[in-house]
Order: sequence, then C-alpha cells, then structure tokens
Amino acid sequence: MKSLFLIDIFVNGGPIMYLIMFCSVVALAIFIERIRFYCRNKSNNATFMKKIKLAINDKHFSEAIKICRDEASPLSFVIVSGLKHLNYKKEDLLDVMQHEAMIQVKRYDRNLSKLSTIASITPLLGLTGTVTGMISAFSVISNVGIGNPTALAGGISEALYTTAAGLLVGIPTLVAHNWCESKSNDFIEQVEIHSLDLANQINALEGNLEEIAA
Repeated sequence: MKSLFLIDIFVNGGPIMYLIMFCSVVALAIFIERIRFYCRNKSNNATFMKKIKLAINDKHFSEAIKICRDEASPLSFVIVSGLKHLNYKKEDLLDVMQHEAMIQVKRYDRNLSKLSTIASITPLLGLTGTVTGMISAFSVISNVGIGNPTALAGGISEALYTTAAGLLVGIPTLVAHNWCESKSNDFIEQVEIHSLDLANQINALEGNLEEIAA
C-alpha cells in the first residue's frame, strides 16, 4: 500500500516529477561512484609517508619510488613525481608536485559540479511544479468556480507534491556534494603538508651532502 501511495504521489505530481526523478537517479549514481572512488583510494597517509622518509634518509631513492608505486594512491602519485626530480631545487620540486596534485585533485572533483547543479535546480523544478499546479488550480476556479473541490485539490496537490519532491532530492544532494567536497579539500591539505615536508627533507639532505663534500 505504501509503495502504491508513493506511485500515486509521483503520478499526481505532474510532468515536472519526471525531471526531478531523473535528477535523483543521476545524483545517486554520482554519489555511489564517488564513494567507491574514496574507498579504493583510502590509505594511511601517515604510515605511507613514514616509509618514504625512512627510505630517503637511508638514500634508498629507488625503494621510495617502489613504495609509491605499490601504494598507487593519489598522494603517492604526487610524491613519486617529486622523487623522480630529486636534482631540482626546492621551489622547482614543489612546482612539479603541485602540477601532479592538480591532476589528482581533478579525480577527486570529478562530477562534483553535476551534484552541485542538481542540488540547485531540483528545488527550482519543484517550484516550477508549484507554479504550474497553482495555475491549474486557478484555471479550475475560473472555469467551474469553487464548487468543485475535487478538481481544485488536484491542482493544489500537484503544486505541493513537486515542491516536496524537489526539496527531498535537493537537500540530500547538497549534503552529498558538501561531503565529497570535504574529501577533496582534505586531500589538498594532505598534499600541501606532505609535499612541503618532502621538499624540505630532500633540501636538507642535499645540504648535508654538500657540507660533507666540502
């Protein structure tokens, strides 16, 4: 009975409900894909960077690169780009890692603009359904007067159903977008911290080697 009631709401909501339904399916698909991406790339960055630092301190640079390739996470791609250019100055080394970081951030931000768009337009679609529903209700009043409450209620219910549907899709989509965006911001923060840390470590190591050579 409950499922039939939901179907009635969808049907009675008018043609705008089909657009809202389409938006909800797209938003859900994007959110599931993003969750799978975050789960695949979930790693312990502190442990990973500890291994990298130990290998660099021991001057086992090829081993550090191997650790990055075995990790195969977005952060490891940024770090390995720096390890492949150890002869660069600190500023140039940071530029190389920043360039790679921009590529990896795009992977984190994939389809987030679509989620943001859906979160914005679904309440507007609901509002559009409200307007068309009220137009239908006033059209009934102009044709048959207020003596036919059933016909009048049909237009009003269409307005209320689409408004509710737009909000029910838009609000969770906005929450999903903000959660995904926080994941991207966390990654950017981690990259900035570990890239600078790595550049400082390599720069200090080169300084020690120059002192020993002198």
